[in-house]
Amino acid sequence: MNIVLRKLIYNESEIHLITWNGSPCFMVSEINKALDGANKEDMSLYLRHNVISVKGIDYDVIQNAEARALRSSLEESGVVKKFAKVMIVYFAGLRKYFEFRRTIQVKDFSNYLIKNKVFIAEDETSNKLIPSISAPLPDSASQSVKTAPTAIPDNNIGYKGYSEFYRHIAFMEEFVSSINKLNISPDKSIAFTMDMVKFLEDNGMQPQKLLAQIKKWIV
Repeated sequence: MNIVLRKLIYNESEIHLITWNGSPCFMVSEINKALDGANKEDMSLYLRHNVISVKGIDYDVIQNAEARALRSSLEESGVVKKFAKVMIVYFAGLRKYFEFRRTIQVKDFSNYLIKNKVFIAEDETSNKLIPSISAPLPDSASQSVKTAPTAIPDNNIGYKGYSEFYRHIAFMEEFVSSINKLNISPDKSIAFTMDMVKFLEDNGMQPQKLLAQIKKWIV
């Protein structure tokens, strides 16, 4: 049984779109490697620890007898993998991750999937196989589609127990984005400086409140 629906190449890394339990999915380790992020476990941590991802619907952890069956099926499809346990992400989980991690890199990868006719939009797939990905196509050349920077996600998005490291990263992305949007004219620079000084004198260093104060100056 051929469980490999497509083989894609992104950032010189192979990504296999496979079917498991009747639904299309990706191996998380392959996506992490292709995205080449600062932390290779970013998607794995997100899927495991945020409050909106559900095991069996958004992702699965394949191990023991199932892992052996998956390896065997992959080998029958011409893909040799060595693992005792592997995490897979269904389209529903990938959508949630894309919504949370709205970086340029993730946006590029999302556009790359669309360009290769792999659509993960909820109204088009609902985690079911769709005709546009049912027939294997030739390997695609590695590429990165240039896109404009996207908005940083709301820090209030629900995630429980998610690494403090990623909380700080999300905050810094939003902070830098806000600073880049500032367009303080010379005649307003003194007023802006005085406003920041007064805020710090009254409130001390409270990052989230400082960010909110800075955003008031974005036109």
